[in-house]
Amino acid sequence: MGRLGVWAVVLCGAFGLASNVGAQVSPLNLSPGFPTQLDDAYPVNQHAVVIQPAIRFDKTASGDGRGRQTIDVRWGVGTGTELFVGGTGVRGPLEPGTMDDPRAIRAGLLYRFTRQQGPGALEPSLAVRTTVQIPISGPGSNPALRAELLSSWDLTSGWFSHTNVGYQVVPGGQPGLQSPGVNGVWFMRSGFVKALWYDIGMVANVSYSQNPNQLGGNVLTPEVGLMWSIAPEWILTCGGGRDFGGGTTEATMRANLGISWVW
Repeated sequence: MGRLGVWAVVLCGAFGLASNVGAQVSPLNLSPGFPTQLDDAYPVNQHAVVIQPAIRFDKTASGDGRGRQTIDVRWGVGTGTELFVGGTGVRGPLEPGTMDDPRAIRAGLLYRFTRQQGPGALEPSLAVRTTVQIPISGPGSNPALRAELLSSWDLTSGWFSHTNVGYQVVPGGQPGLQSPGVNGVWFMRSGFVKALWYDIGMVANVSYSQNPNQLGGNVLTPEVGLMWSIAPEWILTCGGGRDFGGGTTEATMRANLGISWVW
């Protein structure tokens, strides 16, 4: 069993002690990377635990292809509060980097501080997500810190709108994450989720950010994805997109397939 697999077993065992059997999460809820980069202001239900493995692939304009295997664990520790931890394994080149270090353990907190009073209400749900990434292998050992403001509106009739604004800081270049000299990257995302059926949802969004792989320049990334609740405790997700404006470091294809197991 690899290092990522050992972490998965340890995390599942630790969080399983606090979980409730039969917890359910809506297929319309989003998590970073499930199925796109767009996030929402809805934490995991209190006492629920969600295990999220995924396979990810990206291909750059320079012709390099890369596969990643990720696993995330999310725990609803209280009303409006979620703790999470995750890691990534990579097959292929580290460069160009991504916003998630492929050799690091990720951990953080999502806290929702306002809640929309009902469908169509003007005040959205608002939350903050903080993430720290600590490299555990390979070249470089610079940690990264990310902070995001998340807003979500229930627009009624099965439509939801989400907006994310954030900033990531790395004290020095970190191979696989940000290039030397790029110590901070701002980003913003906006998109919609639509319920296609009671157990199927679709998401479409656009991200705009500084290029983490070179000084100067910005990157535009449209994405689409599907969420399918194949059972009350199982949600299958798939998504894809590409970058524009990143030169030879831009991703000409992004694709992922993941599953969320809730209990």
